[in-house]
Amino acid sequence: MSFLRKILKLLTGRLFWIASLILVQFFFLVYAVIWASYKQGFYLAFTALSVIMLFVVFTRQEKPAYKMVWLFLIGIFPIFGGVLYLLMANKKLGYFSRKKTAKFRQSLPDSSFFVENADTALSEHAPEYHRISEYIKNVTGLSAWGNTDCHYFAYSEEFFLDVLEEIKKAEHFIFIEYFIIGEGKWWSLILEELKKKVSEGVDVRVIYDDVGSINCLPNRYDRILMSYGIKAVVFNRARIHLNPRLNFRDHRKIFDIDGNVCYTGGLNLSDEYANDVIRFGYWKDNAVKFRGAAVWNFTYLFLEMWAVLWGGDDDLKAYVPTVSAEHDGFVQPFGDNPLDDVSTAEDVYVQMISSAKRYVWITTPYLIPDDQMIGALTIAAAAGVDVRIITPRHPDKKTIFEVSRSNYAALIKAGVKIYEYIPGFIHAKTFIADDAAAVVGTTNIDYRSFYLHFELSVLFLYSSVVKAVKDDFEKTLLQSEEMTPEMVKAKGFQRIVRGFLRLFSPAF
Repeated sequence: MSFLRKILKLLTGRLFWIASLILVQFFFLVYAVIWASYKQGFYLAFTALSVIMLFVVFTRQEKPAYKMVWLFLIGIFPIFGGVLYLLMANKKLGYFSRKKTAKFRQSLPDSSFFVENADTALSEHAPEYHRISEYIKNVTGLSAWGNTDCHYFAYSEEFFLDVLEEIKKAEHFIFIEYFIIGEGKWWSLILEELKKKVSEGVDVRVIYDDVGSINCLPNRYDRILMSYGIKAVVFNRARIHLNPRLNFRDHRKIFDIDGNVCYTGGLNLSDEYANDVIRFGYWKDNAVKFRGAAVWNFTYLFLEMWAVLWGGDDDLKAYVPTVSAEHDGFVQPFGDNPLDDVSTAEDVYVQMISSAKRYVWITTPYLIPDDQMIGALTIAAAAGVDVRIITPRHPDKKTIFEVSRSNYAALIKAGVKIYEYIPGFIHAKTFIADDAAAVVGTTNIDYRSFYLHFELSVLFLYSSVVKAVKDDFEKTLLQSEEMTPEMVKAKGFQRIVRGFLRLFSPAF
C-alpha cells in the first residue's frame, strides 16, 4: 500500500474521526473552564473542586503510580484539573454491568456435577503452587483441572489451520470472543465454515471489541454477521463523546467449540498475526489448544460476558465438556476484569516471580510494570534467580516502546536480563518458572491490561505446555540481543522524553 493510500485510509477511517471529535470536545472543555474561571465565582468553585478532588485521589484505594499522575495534573492545573478527574478518571463500569455479572456468578454450579476438579489433587501433587491456584479460585471462582489435553502453537499458521479443522467437527455451538477480528484471508476462511455450521443448526456466537477491530472491520459488522444467522455483539462500542468507559476493552481471546475444544493465547483473528500482512517485521505470537475438562472455564467466561452484553438465561449445565482427555498436568484458565478492585493476573505473575527458586523467564510486548512488579523482579534477581525478559526490537506503538525502554536501566542494574527480539514484534505473553509452572494468555505487563481490560490467562503446572513454552523461549532467545547498560542509557533530549512518559505511564 502506497504512502498516499495509507494517509487516505487513515483520514477516512472511523477511528480517526471519533478520536478527532473527542479531542475537539476535550479542548472545548478546557477552554470553557478557563473562560468561566475569569469570573470570580467560577474560579473559586473550580479551585475548590480541585482541592476536593485532590483529597479524593489521595484517599481512594488506587495504585500509587495512578494516584501520582492525577495529583500531579490537578496540582499544576488547579482550575480544570478537578473537572478532568471527574470526567476522565472513573475506572468503574456501569452499575448494571456489575449487577448482571454478580447475578450470573451466583448461578455458577458446582463444577463437580460433570467431573471432579483437580483442586484437591493439586494440593497433594504440587503443594508449592497450591497457594497460587487457591488464590485464583478464591478470587474468580474458577478451579484447576486435570484430564485436559493441551497443545502449544509457537507459530500462527499452524493455529489457524487447526482451528479450521476443528470448526468442521462442531455439533452444538461455537463461541468466539476476540479483541481483534480482521477481514482478510484467514477470517474469510473461518467465516465460510461458520456459515456452514449455522446452516446445520449449530449455535454460533461472536463477541468482538469495537476499538480493537475498528480499523479491521466495517462499521456495524455485527449486523452483517447476524444476516448470516450468526449471533453477534460488539463490546463497548466507541462513542463520539468524552467517556472514560472508552478505556475498558475486551482483550480476551476465546475460540470455544462444543465446550470440548478451546483456543486462547496472544493471537487475534487477523492476517497480521499469521504474517500474511507484514507491518513490524516478523510477528512472533502463540496460542494453546485445550481438549477436555478445563474448557469449562473458557465456556463459563464467555457465557458470563454474553449474559452481560446480550442478555438471556442460558442453562450452564448444557455447555459442559462431554469428552474425556488424558491427564496433562494441572490447567487453570481464569479471567481478570475491571469490575473489581483486584488485579488477578498481576497478582499471579508476582506470586510466580516470588516463588521462583531457579529461574523465571518472561516474554511481553510491553514492559511497563508498576512498583509491585518491579519490586518482585528486582528482589528475585537479587536473590540469585535467573530473571530474563524478552521484548520486541520493532515496536507497534513507538510511544509505548519508549516507555518500555525507560524501565530497562533500573531492572538491568538490579540483575534482570532484558533481550530484544531482533526479527520483529513479539506479541506473546508468557511466564515460565523452574520447569514446573507457566502462564500463557492475553495479559500484557502494563497498566491497561492489569486494571482496565478484560483479560484471560491460563496457569499450567507440570504440564507439557511448560516444556513447550520453555523450548519456544530458548529458540526466541537465539534471535534476540541482550541489552546492556550502555545500550539503554538515555541521552540528552531522550532522557527528558522518557522521564515525561514514565510519569504518565499508568495511562499507557
